[in-house]
Amino acid sequence: MNEQIIDWITRFQRDKDIEALANLKNYCFAMIEPLIEEFTVKHGDKAGELLRLKWDKRFYFIFTKYQVDVGLPLDTFVKNTYRFYFMQVLKKAGY
Repeated sequence: MNEQIIDWITRFQRDKDIEALANLKNYCFAMIEPLIEEFTVKHGDKAGELLRLKWDKRFYFIFTKYQVDVGLPLDTFVKNTYRFYFMQVLKKAGY
């Protein structure tokens, strides 16, 4: 993982730096959007719209849990965590 990403994660977790969190959101959206598209194909446009509305609601919480020192690649963490979160959102919405 590049040093900039590690810095953003560290600043957010240590200092609750909102600018670092915004940078993480921008960076991670490229990992999250394909998941939204996958669920849209599977469940329809309304499901995709719902996920686009909800994806950032838990971003803050999700990134309080990521541990840089564990060595889990960021894209693996984001994709797995969001796949689980999106399945919960859709289930709650009746999909």
